[in-house]
Amino acid sequence: MPRDLTLDAYRRLTESGRVAWDIETNGLEPAEAMIGTCQLHSPGIGTFIVTGVAGKVPPLLARLLVDTRVVKVFHHAPFDLSFMAHAWGVEPRNVACTKIAAKILSPGEMAEKYSLKYLMARYFGIFLDKRVRFTDWTADSLSDEQLEYAVGDVIRLLDLYDILSGKLQEQGLDDLYSECRKFLPAHVRLRLRGCADPFKY
Repeated sequence: MPRDLTLDAYRRLTESGRVAWDIETNGLEPAEAMIGTCQLHSPGIGTFIVTGVAGKVPPLLARLLVDTRVVKVFHHAPFDLSFMAHAWGVEPRNVACTKIAAKILSPGEMAEKYSLKYLMARYFGIFLDKRVRFTDWTADSLSDEQLEYAVGDVIRLLDLYDILSGKLQEQGLDDLYSECRKFLPAHVRLRLRGCADPFKY
């Protein structure tokens, strides 16, 4: 598998205008752990799994992350973006997060109600198997179980984004969500500085 997108994949994903994106890491702290795998999906284009990026800067992935023409949809974007901003030295642009959307729609729920596993089961009847989550994602070659897991995290993410976006609009919350999206790059810088929530008392 390539250590970056191919030029053709980059071009096609850019032209699509929106991409579901997820990463796998070997830890939870951007300054201490590394990105092992990136998986991206766009309907009609396909799913791309990029391995071997640990300790490296993949130029085309980094360029896609900052491209304002393309909406990049994540689940729990602050986590993923913090790793990529730290490792690649770039500031993400035009990003969205389905977890933030779910929290705005239903504040005060138990944490698991905002998980991708719960939301995929609720809206699509898809039950994600998370047992391989803590396996070695820095390997150049992934197992069939890892590949299935990686694809499962992005294959319906844009559909989820569309559903949640529709609900936000119905409830008059789309402007609030838009402001949260705009704040994400600043939130990432704050998190990397060790001050993720400067508004907290």
